[in-house]
Amino acid sequence: MSSSETDLRRGMAILEQYRAQIESLAQQQEIVRLSLEEHLRAKETLSRYREAGKGAEVLVPVGANAFVVSEVRDPEKALIGIGSDLIVYDAIPSQIERLEARITSISEAANAIGQRLAELQRRADAQGAFVQEAYESLASKGLAEPGERE
Repeated sequence: MSSSETDLRRGMAILEQYRAQIESLAQQQEIVRLSLEEHLRAKETLSRYREAGKGAEVLVPVGANAFVVSEVRDPEKALIGIGSDLIVYDAIPSQIERLEARITSISEAANAIGQRLAELQRRADAQGAFVQEAYESLASKGLAEPGERE
């Protein structure tokens, strides 16, 4: 195998690694996006619940685009999970602040993933150009020296 063929194979392996990393980051980005949407929905639901006022009949989302009809008993307080199966019963404005902090954190994570994804895509594009050049160089030389064809 010539050094050109070795370079081509190595270049293709590196390109495949970049593609796998890009796919993994894209999956992470999707998970983060879904988490962000969930937190935004929770914030909106708490705000609307509070605005509805005591005794109002409201639709409460329970996930998977399903809702239950409920009556507002305490429009000023809500339960929210804070991790490790701990739940806090606190004023809705405080709960919204907690959610906003999480939303900020999730947004920052999404931005970091997006930047890393863009950088990997740039590298993969450059590697793809290298592989293309190496292939064209080999093709112009007849792919391999006599006796080295597979």
